[in-house]
Amino acid sequence: MASGGGDLSTRMAAEDQNVDNRLFYDTALNLFKRLKVEISEAIKTTFPFLEYLRDNKLITNELYEESKHFYNGRCTLQEVIYIILCDLEKKPDLSYLQAIFKNVIRNKYPGLNHFYKMFKTVIPDKNFFLESDDEEMEEWPNIPLYLEQGTGENANRILPLPAPHSSINNVIIDDSCGEDEEPQPSTSAGKRQSGTVDPANNATSRRVTRKRRAREQTDESVNYENEILPVVCGEMKGMLIKRKLERGARTTCIRSDDGNQFTPREFEIKGGRGKSSNWKQSVRCGGKTLGCLIKDKTLLEPPGQKGREKKENSHKCKICLDGGILYFCNACHEFFHGNCHIPAVETNRSCWTCTFCMIKNSARSQERHKESEVLARPVQPAEQLKCAFLLLTVYCRLESDVHENIPHENYNEMASKCLENLRRLDEIKKKLTGGDYTKVGAFVLAMNPILQNASASQRYDSNLIEEEFKKNFREVFAVEETSQNSSLQ
Repeated sequence: MASGGGDLSTRMAAEDQNVDNRLFYDTALNLFKRLKVEISEAIKTTFPFLEYLRDNKLITNELYEESKHFYNGRCTLQEVIYIILCDLEKKPDLSYLQAIFKNVIRNKYPGLNHFYKMFKTVIPDKNFFLESDDEEMEEWPNIPLYLEQGTGENANRILPLPAPHSSINNVIIDDSCGEDEEPQPSTSAGKRQSGTVDPANNATSRRVTRKRRAREQTDESVNYENEILPVVCGEMKGMLIKRKLERGARTTCIRSDDGNQFTPREFEIKGGRGKSSNWKQSVRCGGKTLGCLIKDKTLLEPPGQKGREKKENSHKCKICLDGGILYFCNACHEFFHGNCHIPAVETNRSCWTCTFCMIKNSARSQERHKESEVLARPVQPAEQLKCAFLLLTVYCRLESDVHENIPHENYNEMASKCLENLRRLDEIKKKLTGGDYTKVGAFVLAMNPILQNASASQRYDSNLIEEEFKKNFREVFAVEETSQNSSLQ
């Protein structure tokens, strides 16, 4: 009986190991499949990449010659590299990852370092990518990480992963940025004698660990450069809008799966972690805490309340529709974030009038001019203020779409387009306030691509934003009415 029990426990342990190995293999392979385009963009030359793969028998000499031929003929470098990566993914093992992220390769192509870190996170064996300068690929006999096809009891056998000093938590948790929950001891632990094992608790622990690990690893392929990032807290899932978080932690920068908007603290409470009162550690993205992403500069640190800045209130910014630290216009009684307004609000002024009101007051009696004359006009302070007004009207339209006008089923795709346009507007705003535009026409020319992209993404009227910009331009610059075609295209 003892022998039979030992055989059973051995088989159970082997099955658990096989499940773990398959999970790691599938996770790494799926991550590679999703990142082939990005990896191919990071490889800027054929040498030494193709030569290294050929010399280590990861691609055939025929494929190497064909790749060189296509690159010199009708294909771009990135297309050739992508074809090579597609060939590599068909291999039964992951040794090609060791080749792609070899020191000599990463030194040649620094853009691979970002992907190298991502794969290190999902592959549990710390020795998988470990190498010294004199090592060759043949010196990795103990790192199989592949499915070996066979017959009988060896069919579909997964070879073991050597990880003697690592636990499953070490694969998931970034110890430098935060800690995960400690495993709970069995209630029957005190009743067992020293050296015995609680099979029920051991099996349950393995299942819980595997579930948590799978849940965390599903987001390891997150591209942190995206404007919208997937986040989780407990059972809550949502989308973090980086742009909103950059304005402050009191903004509703997280949109949940049901379409509701939350501040990070509210999302933490909703996820059942309210007692911690530390959303930077409670909310995670791609297996990392937001605090960790802020620490390594992946996310910007949200501004806090400092010095003599205005107190927070229940009002919303006219531009971005978010709350926080706002400034009050004495003329129209609207509220603005200091950096949402153009020009930025001077915080030491006790009486302040917004750009909207200044344009409204100055537009009552203006002499009209031809459009060509306006476009050729130098950008003096008066013209700069009018351009700022036009820029603010476009900001208002795009910010409102990100905040509330996009249905949940299309939110990620459409909001990402709006956010990309907003980032482009930020560049124009920086140039406008910095005095880089010497002519009004230069400002309009910079705006045209954004207006066309923004209009193409609108759900109701494909020309709404562009037509609104043209109408406001003619009004604030007092452009003469004409039957000729406008040059605002």
